[in-house]
Amino acid sequence: MRLTIAELASAVERSETYVRQHIHRKHLAVRRVGRRVYVEVSEAKRWAFERGLSFTPPTSSSALLEPLRGRTARMTVLAWHAPDGRIRNLFTLLRHRRRDALGPWATKPKGIWSVDDIADELRLYSFDAPQPSCEPLIGGILDSGGLKVNGTTIRYALEPVPRRHWAYRDRREIGDNPLQSPFAKHSAAIREYWSFPAEPRDFWQHILESQRSVPPSWFARLGFPLDGRSDRVGNLMIASAADEIACDLVARQNGVLTLLAPDDVPHGAYRGVVWASHSGDIVLHREVPISGEAPSVRVSTDIDRVGFAVYRNADGQCVDLMDEHLIMEVQGHLHFEAGPTLRLRSRKGRRVTHEVNPFRHTVPISVRADQGSAELDRGIRRQSLDHTVRKHESAARKTGDLIRFNPGMWTEATRHVLSILAQDCEPSEPIYLADPYFMHALNQSWDMRQFCIDMFAATRSASLRILCGAKGDSLPQWWSAFSKPVTSHVSVRRFFQVDATGRRSDAFHDRCLITPKREILITHSINGWDSGGVTFVRLTYGVYRAEAEQFWQMGTASATASVVVEEIT
Repeated sequence: MRLTIAELASAVERSETYVRQHIHRKHLAVRRVGRRVYVEVSEAKRWAFERGLSFTPPTSSSALLEPLRGRTARMTVLAWHAPDGRIRNLFTLLRHRRRDALGPWATKPKGIWSVDDIADELRLYSFDAPQPSCEPLIGGILDSGGLKVNGTTIRYALEPVPRRHWAYRDRREIGDNPLQSPFAKHSAAIREYWSFPAEPRDFWQHILESQRSVPPSWFARLGFPLDGRSDRVGNLMIASAADEIACDLVARQNGVLTLLAPDDVPHGAYRGVVWASHSGDIVLHREVPISGEAPSVRVSTDIDRVGFAVYRNADGQCVDLMDEHLIMEVQGHLHFEAGPTLRLRSRKGRRVTHEVNPFRHTVPISVRADQGSAELDRGIRRQSLDHTVRKHESAARKTGDLIRFNPGMWTEATRHVLSILAQDCEPSEPIYLADPYFMHALNQSWDMRQFCIDMFAATRSASLRILCGAKGDSLPQWWSAFSKPVTSHVSVRRFFQVDATGRRSDAFHDRCLITPKREILITHSINGWDSGGVTFVRLTYGVYRAEAEQFWQMGTASATASVVVEEIT
């Protein structure tokens, strides 16, 4: 199969001039037939791969891909105007899609930059234009590291090689850190240039902290959820909507699933897969053709979740993906008034301050599925969720990330803690144990005393720092009876707050164990392990480690600090 210059330019989303330059430099081998120049598909694939270009070939030489001039684009730039006068990119998004897909109501893009001062040191630049008009802007950013907008130069710090991937409109958690498509109804091919300087990300985190209570409205105007994806700060992202093949799946009450596709899809260019499940069990997974005629699949079993995927036959790339739960029951409320409304007005009678209708009624309305099958569905779903919980808990137990000890398993719980201390004890790093009721529990039972003695022995080669709350007295006599080699590495500090009446309250309520190798959240205080059980959850965030170190660095017996610290000896 041979491609013309125009077809190849469309396949790699570049201009014809760009392709001709590479032909002139002999980066790309061609065949000439009279005055016409052709490129073999295999040669085009090799060239595109070496240049890091996406390659979407047409299904036949006559079925041209949509040229760039048929696409319209929107470019948004979030810029940081720093106090030192530098203007830096925080995020740039170029989205482009088929112009005719916008509908007859779409206006012609103006091609003029608009600038909005959205917050201190932040400006949002936006630009609507035909897609070819945006390509020189992208090229200028990559060549010079800057974008000129109305006499202002925005600086970029980008890696030269882009990362190419797909972002689907599917709402499932695909992978560990999925990126959802910037288009509400279409998946997108993404070309992304990454930025690694830390200063813009630190500034962006400061902005998020200041806007934590009420997210500003301009977040939506950016076109990308940057408030939840701080790893993308400083990047340049180019998103091409896969709107020529956007599909929808319709589930009808008679158990028929219909995959709807555009009428102008080239025959044989795509294939689709439709699936359905019920309470986690796959009941349907079938390949269907993608054409102007909407294929239908009948499902003879109960379903509560449906989805589809569309693949491009030329290279097997998934270009559209969707997975949704079905609504099994709808409930609403109907309000009606059966009497007069009492209106309370201001003293001058100019405005109504309150309205009351003592005869108002509320009637619930429910639209349900078959009651018998609904009860069965709920029972199966409960079983499925219970199985999922047990499966995840079993996997966590195997890795040691979650261990649960039921009431009456005191011995097993304490052995688990002592085993962790024996494995993680290092002379160079302290061990922190935080329990607000630690002092209160010391005199309660022999088991508590024995556990402390074993804990001291397991950590004797390191420093054990115990953080506790206001409740409890001084160290018990049995503690002081030990020789210094047993307890010399143990320090106990009490952290509490004092109100105006002199009443003490705990400064923290979390329970945790922090070793040099791990951070473990503990769900109960030690004195409740036997009666209430306890769960140990290993965390990866380092939050409790930083908090414990911050508490320990506070000066003891400080009268000005919001938290009072006492060393217990």
